[in-house]
Amino acid sequence: MSTGTNLMNRCLIALSKAGATVWRNTTASGWAGKSFSLSAGEKYTARGGERVVLDAYPIKAGLCLGSGDIIGLNSIVITPEMVGRRVAVFGSWEVKDGTGRPTKEQTHFAGFIAGAGGIGTIIRSEAEALETLKAYRGGQ
Repeated sequence: MSTGTNLMNRCLIALSKAGATVWRNTTASGWAGKSFSLSAGEKYTARGGERVVLDAYPIKAGLCLGSGDIIGLNSIVITPEMVGRRVAVFGSWEVKDGTGRPTKEQTHFAGFIAGAGGIGTIIRSEAEALETLKAYRGGQ
């Protein structure tokens, strides 16, 4: 397991223990289609276009390009002058370790979420992850 994965897992645990609801968000692409098996000695002649499976077609997984490694929500209580209603603030945490740099898409997504009133950030430690929650809870 890489150092980045260890850091991400620690951040997931820290955010969860602090009361946020979070999920690992893996963005990826792959191929889907019909699988088949061959008997010993049986041959298959490719028709062209196959990718490990027959009639392959590309699929994408995860929220979207640039979305954080961790997504979730932070439930907060609005102050009495704001009706005392509970709301969920969307969060996207892109985890970088060492000298890792966010991509242009990751920076854009984090900025978009933050600009819309959510938690959109690049983090390098559990402490930074927890600071984002603290900011939304008025320092609590």
